[in-house]
Amino acid sequence: MTKKRIWMVWGMALIAIGMSAQSHKSLVPSKPSAVPDYFSTWNIQGYVVSYDGPATVRVMTEQYMFGDGPLEGWTRFFPDFREDLIFLMDDSWDIPINDHRSEIMGEARLDNERFPSCKGNLKKLVRMTKKAGWKGLGGWLCAQEASAASDAGDPESYWTARLKENYKAGMAYWKVDYGRQEKNQLWRERLTELGRKYAPGMPIEHAFTYPVIEKSDVFRTYDVEVVTSVPVTLQRVIRLLKYKTEPGNLGLINCEDEPLIAVGLGCVIGVMRHPLNKPLPNGLSDHVFPYAGRNLKARLDEVNRALKWHRLAAPFAVNNDALFSEQQLTDVWCLGERETWEPSHHPGDTLRQSAPAVISRCMPLPEVRSEGDDVPYVMASRYPNDAVCVATAERLLLKEHTWETPRVDITLQMGDAKGPIGIFGYYKSLTLCYDEPIAANARIWAQDLMGKQPVDITSAARIAGNTLILPGSLLERIGTQASTSGDESAPGLVVIIE
Repeated sequence: MTKKRIWMVWGMALIAIGMSAQSHKSLVPSKPSAVPDYFSTWNIQGYVVSYDGPATVRVMTEQYMFGDGPLEGWTRFFPDFREDLIFLMDDSWDIPINDHRSEIMGEARLDNERFPSCKGNLKKLVRMTKKAGWKGLGGWLCAQEASAASDAGDPESYWTARLKENYKAGMAYWKVDYGRQEKNQLWRERLTELGRKYAPGMPIEHAFTYPVIEKSDVFRTYDVEVVTSVPVTLQRVIRLLKYKTEPGNLGLINCEDEPLIAVGLGCVIGVMRHPLNKPLPNGLSDHVFPYAGRNLKARLDEVNRALKWHRLAAPFAVNNDALFSEQQLTDVWCLGERETWEPSHHPGDTLRQSAPAVISRCMPLPEVRSEGDDVPYVMASRYPNDAVCVATAERLLLKEHTWETPRVDITLQMGDAKGPIGIFGYYKSLTLCYDEPIAANARIWAQDLMGKQPVDITSAARIAGNTLILPGSLLERIGTQASTSGDESAPGLVVIIE
């Protein structure tokens, strides 16, 4: 079929279901959100050196961030959505390039050798990063004072000085990871208190000690293997959702590189995938992002769509506001060659991970109906601004050595929510039930979150009293209209009732 013929058929299809794409402004705001979503350089650091141990931290440099050579120019990644992301320099931007001793880690000051044009001027690097199109610049931090530093003996003065310096330079984020204090809850809480005082508006992210989320801005669910990331990340998110954030703290969950979980459960995104979707420089396949099962580096569109949803609805604090189904789903995967980075796992090992089938925040659990036993993970949340988002996530198929999202009928009890509806993943049908009848003259608009123009889907949907029924095929078609050629991401769209 010729290109002209394809466009003619598609145009006729739009007319047939009554879609109009010319009479409504975009449903997605043009301004990037203020959400602290970020891109971490850790996996691209590993990729460019074929995950050669110490070399991974040596390449966190100005040259790799801005250079034009092979495997360089990381700040040019994601031209379609980097404006919605903080560029986060991971381990180790703040220590000498050939010195990774424990006693010097935690310096939190720009290293001259790594960033020669800046000469220690962190503010200049922030400007360079923003000029490249990013929301801001963030940095990875070892959870400790650098014991070799002259002021290491006074933690209060040590962190006060560095927080002031980073804040004055315009740093947007600190990711506090492992180190001598990694499991010291009081140390982490005190660092957040100092940050609130001397670097207001610069979120400080924590990990390891779960209760700290009640007194922090962001808590990261931490590293996972890609093949079992969905159930493992859900396990950790659920554990965090049982806490209640204390006043004055953001209390956000960063569920790392699971954008569908992020939108479905009101979390922040820490992007780890990157666009270099080829074998490693040494010729071996990328074992951190295996092609089998979940080829995440071929799924950049889903990141873009999730970030665009955050322009419509911002992640919100944990408040013991979640419901979980009694039904547990178990994913099983037999590891093939180069399908994990976890040292304790080997080819032939069988991995088993479970998580609740259905999870919701601030709204009733979605009702899931299926003709068979196969169901996806289903998540739904009502955001503080009255927006509602629902997402389905894939299941691992052991025999086929791949993944799939079973299409099922899902019903959401929307109550009196009047905000936009975010819909991610695959469905057989989606039914939205409101407290009040939907007006007979209502119009239903939908838009791929990556797109620029909504379409009128009123005649393709079905309104019956207080319910709106959306066919899964329609959601898939609209939710992938703006897809990048070759991208394997699930659909993602926004719907409004007007």
